[in-house]
Amino acid sequence: MKMPSRNAAFTLVELMFTGALIAVVGLILYSILYTTTILGAKNTALNASHQEARVALVEMLQDIHSAVSLPTLSDSTGTPYASPAPTAAAGISFQQWSSGPHKLNKDAAVGDTQIQIVFNSGSGPTPIAGQRVIIPAYQVEADIASVDNSSLSNMKITLSNISGPSLTPPVTYPTSTIPIAMKGTGSSAGDIVCFITDRCSYAVSGSNLNWNWKGNTKAIATNVTNSAPFSTPTTPAGALYYRFVAGINLSTSDAQYSNRGFKSANILLNGQVPYKARLTTYQ
Repeated sequence: MKMPSRNAAFTLVELMFTGALIAVVGLILYSILYTTTILGAKNTALNASHQEARVALVEMLQDIHSAVSLPTLSDSTGTPYASPAPTAAAGISFQQWSSGPHKLNKDAAVGDTQIQIVFNSGSGPTPIAGQRVIIPAYQVEADIASVDNSSLSNMKITLSNISGPSLTPPVTYPTSTIPIAMKGTGSSAGDIVCFITDRCSYAVSGSNLNWNWKGNTKAIATNVTNSAPFSTPTTPAGALYYRFVAGINLSTSDAQYSNRGFKSANILLNGQVPYKARLTTYQ
């Protein structure tokens, strides 16, 4: 009778060792795959949630830099604060270019509430109520209460909340009538012109960062954690730093949890807006 070979199969110890080795290698590979998948998903979630805040900051920097007025700190509705303003505020208000120059075609007397212009149709949209009219030659700035645009060559604009130059005796602005006579519209030496601007603002209300423009409000960022992100930069001595007209410290946090329980990390964005140009005296 032939005896079986002792090397014909694995022993129990060899089988147990091989099985344990395969299990360990499998667990290591699974752990690497799981960690890589989770980190990739988390990184994608962070990029997606932070992209909104980054885009909002870029838009604010561009809009404020292109402003034709000196930006003013405002409340959560976009209403500018009276001087002295707080060091940090929920919003910032400024004016953007709309159209112009437009020629004034009739003199205006003290006490008038209306001006007449020749609308330059190639310079921008037709003026509407709620915009601002700027007359640099006489330092007159006012809200547009109504517009009679039946004739673009003789457009009538009714003014309100009118501000003007320093006068003697002093005049408290804004007023309901034009405070200074505007003459010379018929002169051959040159034209008296005006410009039309839009008053707009960025403001944090609740957890939203809103863009306010022409009476419309649009949320451009959500889950904002800093209720007063806007400030006016100052020098080390404490004076206003007019090289930069606005400072922004925007922080957001995504409050939504994924199925894995991960929460988007906070993001803090900081920027300062350099001074560009100034057409207006008043905000």
